[in-house]
Amino acid sequence: MKLRFEPVSLEMREALLPYYRRFGGGSCQHSFVSSFCMREKYGDEVCVRDHFLYTHRSGLSRGSERVYLFPLGDPSSEDAVMAAVENVLADAHACGCSARFETVTGEAAALLERLLPGRFAVEERRDLAEYLYTRDRLALLPGHDMASKRHDLSTFERDFAGRFEVRKITDPAQLDEIRPFQAWWKQARVHREEDVQLELEDRAIRVGLDHFFDLGLSGIILRIDGRLAGYAYGAPLSDSCYDVMIEKGDRRAADVYKVLNRDLVRLCCDGAAWINREEDLGVPGLRQAKMSYRPDLLLKKYSAREVTEP
Repeated sequence: MKLRFEPVSLEMREALLPYYRRFGGGSCQHSFVSSFCMREKYGDEVCVRDHFLYTHRSGLSRGSERVYLFPLGDPSSEDAVMAAVENVLADAHACGCSARFETVTGEAAALLERLLPGRFAVEERRDLAEYLYTRDRLALLPGHDMASKRHDLSTFERDFAGRFEVRKITDPAQLDEIRPFQAWWKQARVHREEDVQLELEDRAIRVGLDHFFDLGLSGIILRIDGRLAGYAYGAPLSDSCYDVMIEKGDRRAADVYKVLNRDLVRLCCDGAAWINREEDLGVPGLRQAKMSYRPDLLLKKYSAREVTEP
């Protein structure tokens, strides 16, 4: 039987948030904001049935394979989880396709292999592993291994003393400052990165800015000499975990990204024990930067492809 999927819309937010926050496992992929803002890339469609949230990633489904997120619901009832997985398989088969789960957490991958042995080929996806840090690690940068970052931030504060300010985003007028900065940031990278991915990210940012407060986003802007030099924003994934979604800075100001990294956590992440800085997508420089902050936890992610043909 096919599941009745509907495209993600802003009106669904309050109904879907409990599933993401209770059962999302701290993953940035299990986020209403991500599904809504990235809907052009992922094409997320959702369905709630029998206390489980199902997500079909229509933008990733190809040919004879349909791509889903692992169903979000109470994992304490293995019978209920089994029924939810079978619902996904039935939906894929009704479309003449096999099923594939993407960005599966380690807990869900283990559950899948235990409940349905031999039905899925499970593979770790290192490029999709998510970097989690304690709030204090990013806000305070404690210890000897963070000494160089503390030094760089002190140098920034000395060099730009009296010339820079960091403010929390509280007014739509601040979003109007960000839009032309983002256009400049994107244009500076056209033809230097894969244009398709750059365009998709830019569109997701524009959606986020257009619905910033309705989505429950929070963020900061950094000005130097009165001009915008960077911005960052994110949203809670749960009561204990905050997702840093976007950071964009003008690298002509040395260490601008270190300031954005630290001050977003300081100003917007009160109450969050954990900060998720998302994946590195296999980009060497991005991986090096994320590892340099010494993640307290690397949230492993997996794909699970159905082995038995429908």
